[in-house]
Amino acid sequence: MNNSSSELLPEKDSRGFASTLKIMQNKISLSNSAYLWFCFLVPVTLMYLVYLSMGIHPFGNGSVLVLDLNGQYVYFYESLRNAIYGDGSFLYTFFRALGGEYMGMYAYYLASPLSYLVALFPASRILEALLTIILIKTGLCGLTFGFYLHRHSANPNKIMVVAFSVMYALCSFAVVHQNNIMWIDSIFWLPIVTYSIEQLIKHRKYKLFVVSLAISMMSNYYIGYMICIYCLVYFFYYLLAHDSDICNPHNEKCHTLKSFLRFAFFAVLAAAIAAFIILAAYYSLSFGKNDFSSPNISLKAKFNLLDFFTKFLPGSYDTVRPEGLPFIYCGMLSVILAPVYFMTKNIKSREKIATLALLAFFVLCFISPLDLVWHGFQNPNWLNHRYSFMFCFILLVVGYKGFGNLRRVNEKFILAICAFIVLFVCVSEKLDFETYVVSNEKLSPIFTVWFTVAITIALFAIICLIIRTRNRKKREGIVAILAALVCIEVFCNSLTMVVQFDSDVVYSSYSGYNNFIGDLRPVVKELKEYDSSFYRAEKKIHRKYNDNMALGLRGLSNSTSTLNASAIKFLSNMGYTSRSHLSQYNGGTPVNDSLLGIKYIIDSKESDRLVNYFNKIENTFTSEKYDVYKNPYALSIAYEVSSDLNDYSFDDHSTYFEKLNALVGAMQGTNDTPEIFKPVNNYSDSYMGCDKISNYFRTTYEPFNETEKATVTYSFVADTAAEYFFYTPTEKTKDCTLYVNGSSLGNYLGSNTKHIFSLGWFEKGESVTVKIEFKEDSLVLKGACDYIWYLDRTVFEESFADLLDNSQFIIDENYKEDHLTGTIKTDKANTMILSTIAYDEGWNVYVDGKQVETYQTLDALIAFDIEKVGEHSVEFRYMPKIYILGAALSIIGICTFAIMCCTDYVLKRTVFANKQLKISDTPWVLEDFDEEYLLKSDIEKVCELQKKENQENKEENGEN
Repeated sequence: MNNSSSELLPEKDSRGFASTLKIMQNKISLSNSAYLWFCFLVPVTLMYLVYLSMGIHPFGNGSVLVLDLNGQYVYFYESLRNAIYGDGSFLYTFFRALGGEYMGMYAYYLASPLSYLVALFPASRILEALLTIILIKTGLCGLTFGFYLHRHSANPNKIMVVAFSVMYALCSFAVVHQNNIMWIDSIFWLPIVTYSIEQLIKHRKYKLFVVSLAISMMSNYYIGYMICIYCLVYFFYYLLAHDSDICNPHNEKCHTLKSFLRFAFFAVLAAAIAAFIILAAYYSLSFGKNDFSSPNISLKAKFNLLDFFTKFLPGSYDTVRPEGLPFIYCGMLSVILAPVYFMTKNIKSREKIATLALLAFFVLCFISPLDLVWHGFQNPNWLNHRYSFMFCFILLVVGYKGFGNLRRVNEKFILAICAFIVLFVCVSEKLDFETYVVSNEKLSPIFTVWFTVAITIALFAIICLIIRTRNRKKREGIVAILAALVCIEVFCNSLTMVVQFDSDVVYSSYSGYNNFIGDLRPVVKELKEYDSSFYRAEKKIHRKYNDNMALGLRGLSNSTSTLNASAIKFLSNMGYTSRSHLSQYNGGTPVNDSLLGIKYIIDSKESDRLVNYFNKIENTFTSEKYDVYKNPYALSIAYEVSSDLNDYSFDDHSTYFEKLNALVGAMQGTNDTPEIFKPVNNYSDSYMGCDKISNYFRTTYEPFNETEKATVTYSFVADTAAEYFFYTPTEKTKDCTLYVNGSSLGNYLGSNTKHIFSLGWFEKGESVTVKIEFKEDSLVLKGACDYIWYLDRTVFEESFADLLDNSQFIIDENYKEDHLTGTIKTDKANTMILSTIAYDEGWNVYVDGKQVETYQTLDALIAFDIEKVGEHSVEFRYMPKIYILGAALSIIGICTFAIMCCTDYVLKRTVFANKQLKISDTPWVLEDFDEEYLLKSDIEKVCELQKKENQENKEENGEN
């Protein structure tokens, strides 16, 4: 609307007809856009057919579980469902290692509104819930892209809008990254955010921009951060690509500056609305994720550009491992039509140069250190170039505009494009480009090469028919055939992607997850009925690291990107499997289990490894697979210790056993360290298939032949009847196999098997042989320390009887994950109370109603002091201050947005009531016109305005 728009302003007595007119216009608009549902339904159908072809349950034993969706996310969705139904907290959870904040995990994995669909499914159908969410998100990718194309076309070709929407929803990035279910939201929000930026620039419409950007950031702050970078880039691209007739139809003075200020203001407002999630995520990152990896800033190109171009081809899967290239395939039609866009004279050179620069910018980011900026200055752990879907979006928009100008080019030009593609594919095969790389094995390129050639020839033939055909109905029929061919191509590519993804990282079976969790759920339920108090429990059998989150066990196992580095290091020092971003209950002994309050342990019925110290619970549990054992020595989650513990350091001791002995001594405050674990000194060692190089600090075993196995053997005779333990400190991880008296104990010294190993219970005089088997690289063991130890039961029971006699925190039955209350009785003043809760400033402790100062001990746990003697009420409350700040900012942001919307509405009424006031005179954002206030006499003028808007769209898109 231009400055003369006041002529269209209504008289005050025309509301009835204006309302009727608006209803009619809305009906027409709905009927014209109803086809967009096909943009949703077709991708959903095709993706479901892909999974059906893979044998998805109930048509087979397949599932969507793969990579992190299998190892992490499915368990987090289980925990979300539990929290929704009251068995958990959105603030804190003890179902992760030693306990930890939940909001950071929620912000990264679960914040999408669609995540709550899991609540509609029974617990036993969680995999069906995930499949449903994935398919809905896939459909939304197509729907929003279709909406974007529809809004950019004065007379959209509905069939091709659907076809291009399918190509976007099922581009290689979207298909391969469906396992990262929380990232898909950003894929379907990108077209909406892009459209809202354009509307903000052109017509100062801010509502959609604020809402879409805020939801993008809240749904997943990580990809939301990338969306913010994209917004900034696209904002300047749009201004550079289009002249003032498109960017500034209202002839606003200083439009570029004002547009940027509006953009910055509303982006900040969107961030304020999302502040609660953003700050919760920031708080979570402060526990160690920010230091998780060291960025490698190198000016060397990450890959060869010729290799990069092969990624435009169907079936061009390489790998999701660290060496992987970006996934940019989005249909061969987009590759063929993109040059049409750049060669047609109907599109201004300014726009084409800016678009080419935008695409080049993304390619530059892929191959340069700018890639680190997109990833938050952290090297991605697998799954590289997590923003490459933005490149696909731009390329598809370019391709669609190219289709709109298809009849402005001749067949020879299309022939040249297709011939070049075929030639490139043939040369790529001759040069042996590895378009498939799975575990460093080159697979057959039959699909990529010959299918690409075939589909290119078919597309060329159909495009030529479209160019030649003048009859509209016949042309529409040919376009429908083209769309069908696109769907076939995209389906074949998606199926190939899934098959190769399965070869690369392997999908898990439906029964593998459901049977494991389904067998354990009743055991955990019966355990909670048996003992409803607050305690920690673990299990000796594992599927993945996050089993406890699905089962509702407060244990030590967990794996998440929102890691707590100090807790992970602490558990490693205690002798458990714990490294990087994960921990698992391996390496448990009566000592470390009891110190951390592991009260119950679930083990298989065939095993007898717990009978020596723990009490098997009889006649209570109905499971035919599992037994439950009670640890009579388990301490409370908080108990009295000596203040000597503050001077204790794990680093002062070499082995796990020395560390645990000294730790118990520091807790007791004794001068003499109790020898709960005692070394076996009378063992002999031998080796085969390797050389031994030894000094005081280390012993190195070098294999003679890298392809043959070498062994190191330790032999001893048990001096006393006891449980014996083994661990050889090493300077580097190495996958070995451990044998005891010829029986394998499994993997040893690998990434996830650096922990205390129980050799078993041996009677006095029994001979024991421990063998380490390895090959390839050398085995380096730390010197000057003992490897074999046994547990002295007498010393153990005396030490823990002393600890159990100390003050124990008795927790009330009405506990919550983020709120614990109870009592503790102290016999002396200024008593140090150690809690085995991971240190977190969000915990506030109250003794007798007064808040006390907490501090960190053992570099990982919460401790506090009680000054007076006697029985005290103790309360733990979890509420980080940053959550309060985030909530306050979100409320301020929402209120500000609501006030602006209301003010905007009032100003609109004022503008249309006063014919002398121009829309461009209003202080911030007003739409160009509102049908609600139009007069009957203005219908013709509205049509003229609509025609003008359509013409602007044509000019912008370069359509015929």
